[in-house]
Amino acid sequence: MDTRWEYKVLSLKSEHGIKAAFGASADDKEATEIINREGSQGWELVSAVSTYATQPLRLFFKRPR
Repeated sequence: MDTRWEYKVLSLKSEHGIKAAFGASADDKEATEIINREGSQGWELVSAVSTYATQPLRLFFKRPR
């Protein structure tokens, strides 16, 4: 059986850029809410990428069609 996928990309903008230190913040809470919301709709987070600290974090999701 050949599984077909659909993909979704969301950009998560941060006023603070990428943080050098680890720890929960308002940005982390928002990201968690977004990921949980998408997960409840069947989307699986497969990657998160930010090329520069000033660029949004891009979240890549997939789910079977």
